[in-house]
This record gives sequence, C-alpha cells and structure tokens, in this order.
Amino acid sequence: MDYRVKLEGEGEKWLRLELVDVPLSLANAVRRLIINEVPTMAVEEVLVIENTSALTNEVLAHRISLIPFTTDLDNYVLPERCDCGSSLGCEKCSVRFSLRSMADKEVVSVYSSDLIRESGSEKVAPVSGDFQIVKLAPGQRVELELYVRLGKGKRHAKWQAGIATLYEEGGKRLLYVESFGQLPARRILLEAVKIFEESLAELSASLEKVVADGGGEG
Repeated sequence: MDYRVKLEGEGEKWLRLELVDVPLSLANAVRRLIINEVPTMAVEEVLVIENTSALTNEVLAHRISLIPFTTDLDNYVLPERCDCGSSLGCEKCSVRFSLRSMADKEVVSVYSSDLIRESGSEKVAPVSGDFQIVKLAPGQRVELELYVRLGKGKRHAKWQAGIATLYEEGGKRLLYVESFGQLPARRILLEAVKIFEESLAELSASLEKVVADGGGEG
C-alpha cells in the first residue's frame, strides 16, 4: 500500500506527524514501541557509602533514579546485550557518577548539578541540573556512587523516552511524540521504527524456519 507520512510540526522536544493511509494497528504499534521499547539512560544502581541525611537510603536512591539523563545510544549497549558479566557494568554498558556533599554550618540543598561523572561518555548527564535530590542540615553528609545504564520503559517508567499519542483531527490521523529530554523526538521515532523493523525481521526468520522444517516448532 502507499503509506505516506507528513511532518505537521516540530519543536525542540516534540514533533507531530500526519499518517496518510497508515493502518491504525501499524501506527499504534509504533506508538507502543516509543513508550515501551526505545531505550534511554537512568540510574540503575546506587551504592551508598555514607548517608546521614533525613532520607533513608532507599528513598534517596529512588529520588536519584528518577532523574532523566541525556542518552548516548551510539556508544552504549543494553546490559543484557553486554558480555561483561558485571552487575555494575563496564565501559560498554555503564556510566559512573559520584555524589559527595555535606553541610557545615548552614542548610545545603543538593541538586543534580552536583553529580560528578567519574567515567564514561560526556554526552551522558542529567537533562537538567535543577533536580533537587536532598537537603542537608548542618553536620549531615551524603556520599554515593551511581551507575547509569540503558533500560526500557516496559521495565520501569524511569526509562521511558517520552509520550506518544495517536488522535484524529480535522479528518487527519496524527501521531504526536514528545521527549522527556533523554533523546530528541526525531531520534525516538527513528529508534522505534528501527526496533519495529528488527522485530519483523526476527519474526520473518522464525516463520521461514518453521516452514522449512515442515511445520515443527521454531
């Protein structure tokens, strides 16, 4: 069929496409891939060396894990596709940050800008330095090691690349994609299409094998 796609609008973190003669099922498959399958980077592991703040280790780690990070898809692989075998990852699948802050005589607010990259790509960083992590009262201190890794939204919402919405307007079928900041909206869309093509190729190979084997299990 003659599927056509038109760019209806684009901003710094969003784009809107008109889908002409594209089946709803196909458009919805791309939408779901954007939400569930496009990988981004987030803090997966937090090693607490010292924490005398008012937050428990678990709450502190959870707050940090929700900080979105700009993502380098060209130089890192998903942990399950890496052959390092390390729970903390390697230079192919992990970026290491540290956080060392303390309050002396006044209350200190600790932000994402205080995270220090210890190893890995300079492209990987919090999308904003303004995320508040914790407030430290005089005499309190935190020291952490953080491991940022790729993951998918279907595993945890912290890895969702953005939102994708299908809707009808003025007789047009539109797909709206908005990034949470880890990846440009265009890259999110292209990655979703790439994943779709790879999935089809795997299915095709599996079906061909079943047919070649005479209908047995693939």
